[in-house]
Amino acid sequence: MQFEWVLFDLGNTLYDESYSDYDRVISLIEKSKCNISPDDFLKQMKRGAASYASSPFTYAREYFGIITNHPYSTEKEVLFDGVYDVLNILSRKYKLGILANQPSSTLERLKRDEIYNFFDICLLSETENMFKPDIAFFEHAIKKVNCSPSKIVMVGDRLDNDIMPAKKSGMKTIRIKQGLNSIQKPLSDEYAPDWEVTSVQQLCDFLK
Repeated sequence: MQFEWVLFDLGNTLYDESYSDYDRVISLIEKSKCNISPDDFLKQMKRGAASYASSPFTYAREYFGIITNHPYSTEKEVLFDGVYDVLNILSRKYKLGILANQPSSTLERLKRDEIYNFFDICLLSETENMFKPDIAFFEHAIKKVNCSPSKIVMVGDRLDNDIMPAKKSGMKTIRIKQGLNSIQKPLSDEYAPDWEVTSVQQLCDFLK
């Protein structure tokens, strides 16, 4: 495949959010003092993901009628196995970037985890004042990298936030079926990725 740029989402694409999700659920249940098991709450989160809820956590909280909320923390997020090696390999052939709904503090996390230097550009929702799935965010990225969209591939886990808007903007797409949103099924051809993998390591097979 003749690409120049590879843009990555972060949550459940490069970073495993499952530990942070579980910790958030436990904290919410304790804070709200509700008689719900973490597994039952997580099952509703999966149903929310399957139905394209913008926030599966909020979907589950509203399902159980829990008024109390608890913020998400990235403290327990960890890189998926193989991320460093994959980025190291791909950075030799492509320019790499991040296009993600993340706070500006994410840059420090990338530096802490020693992957910041692999990226030529980091476009974060808080700093750009744009949010996925707004197609304007993807068009903004195209202008920033100064490249034809057909030469850009977007890698992400969500069909609604990553794949659909990237395709509409003219990019090619690779879906990584990891994490909570791996349960999503395409609503139409617009939501169907060009390629699909089940782990970060498999990206090297597609982007040789």
